Amino acid sequence: MAERVSGPYRGYYISAAARLVAAHEATQPTQPDHRHEGLYVGTVSLSQRGPDDPHRIETLVELGAEHRFATETDALEHVEKAAREYVDRLFDTQ
Repeated sequence: MAERVSGPYRGYYISAAARLVAAHEATQPTQPDHRHEGLYVGTVSLSQRGPDDPHRIETLVELGAEHRFATETDALEHVEKAAREYVDRLFDTQ
């Protein structure tokens, strides 16, 4: 699992994580050159007081059509972008 924190972005810290999950096809022993393969799933948390603050925003954020990614970098970048767009929407409604 990879995690990185960025920010503050408009007053919010973004904690993005990417976790490797096994792809169904990769669990079959019939594959040649069988290695631990899978897809990455990204998650994100927002905090106003820093990445270690226990008071995080808990909400569902629309991540778009993609939910699984080929690399952890792709997953991290996608969920960070979704979090920034969410924060932008918070400011647009005020």
